[in-house]
Amino acid sequence: MLSEDPNTGAGGARALPGAVDVLDLLRARGVPYACFTNGTGQTPRALATKLRGLGLDVHDSEMLTPASVAAEYLATTFPGGAVLAFGTDGLFEPLAAAGVRLAALEEATSARAVLIGADPEFTYDKLTAACRAVWAGAPLLVTSMAAYFASSGGRLPSTSGAIAAGIRHVTGAEPIVVGKPSPLVIRMAARALRHGVSELTVVGDDVRLEIRMAREAGATAVLVLSGTSRAEDVAEAPPDRRPDLVVPVIGDLLPHLR
Repeated sequence: MLSEDPNTGAGGARALPGAVDVLDLLRARGVPYACFTNGTGQTPRALATKLRGLGLDVHDSEMLTPASVAAEYLATTFPGGAVLAFGTDGLFEPLAAAGVRLAALEEATSARAVLIGADPEFTYDKLTAACRAVWAGAPLLVTSMAAYFASSGGRLPSTSGAIAAGIRHVTGAEPIVVGKPSPLVIRMAARALRHGVSELTVVGDDVRLEIRMAREAGATAVLVLSGTSRAEDVAEAPPDRRPDLVVPVIGDLLPHLR
């Protein structure tokens, strides 16, 4: 739907061709939808506001991020427990809204879980605290393990994925992903849309993330070739991870929706 850096919200954001028309048609027909980005640099509310500024009809409640998933998961799995989280307000605000208590660095060994988000100011002290928490038994959660993401300027490295990979290297702990392609994401989307997972259509630009997530969950998968993946990536993917439909740009969905 959008071309920019989802973590930093850098300038130059623009709606992809046809995106406005697709959402307008879905809204007019009463078809529920939600937008999900793996970036946690901004709050869901701030992202929804930005999308509306570009003409995209997205309500605050229709914008989801891995922070939304993490907040629900942590509040349910570790009620009342302190979580050692690394990121920005885009991660911290959803956690606070869900009643998740944040642990200080010096409380690392008593943290119930470690959560890694987009943190451009990650330091050695933070790395040490995270590793100590994991060594003490806390599970390692990460918003995205993607190596990079697509932007208008080309590929950019994923902060959360790089940090979590370093902690895995040190501790041996396998990260639990709370962003795409985790089944936690599509289950939360289904609850938000009040439909079963098998009734969902997932539209994305990455065979390894959105398409994999949809196919593994039993949802319909649509790949748009305006982002990360190309036609050759589809050909190289295993048959059970190929999209049900491939379109060059998001606007090419309109004939199918009509």
